[in-house]
Amino acid sequence: MLARSLLLPTVLAAAAARPASAFLPRTSVLAAAASFTASKKFTSISNTALAMSGKPISIIVEADIKPERLDEFLELIQKNAEGSRKEPGCQRFDVLRSQDDPNKFFFYEVYDDADAVAHHKTQPHFDLWSKFKESEGINASVSKKAFGEFMT
Repeated sequence: MLARSLLLPTVLAAAAARPASAFLPRTSVLAAAASFTASKKFTSISNTALAMSGKPISIIVEADIKPERLDEFLELIQKNAEGSRKEPGCQRFDVLRSQDDPNKFFFYEVYDDADAVAHHKTQPHFDLWSKFKESEGINASVSKKAFGEFMT
């Protein structure tokens, strides 16, 4: 169990060590992270940690949108952001566009707690984003979770 608990930080550190021009980790790193995070033990441990933290939960998403699907994406992400901001427990939902790549976006989401995150994932506006990803409207998408430490 200890070895498994050390795997994700190692995988994430390897991904973070990549040059800025290659933000996404290599396929082997992604495969290891996907395998680890897909395990039920990791999911239950991470959800328990989130629920017990008492701190706001931030989700940072980096999404590389296919150029031919950009107009569709902009319409749906506006609906997702506006709907999310109305949810109880959602403190903010920002959509940012990269200065370096017009097809790269970052979502910065902050929720009161794990229950608010779970509620968000049941909403129809969240489903728009999920279906867009499933329909291969993206080249890649990476999500990170963090606890709020110093927030206003």
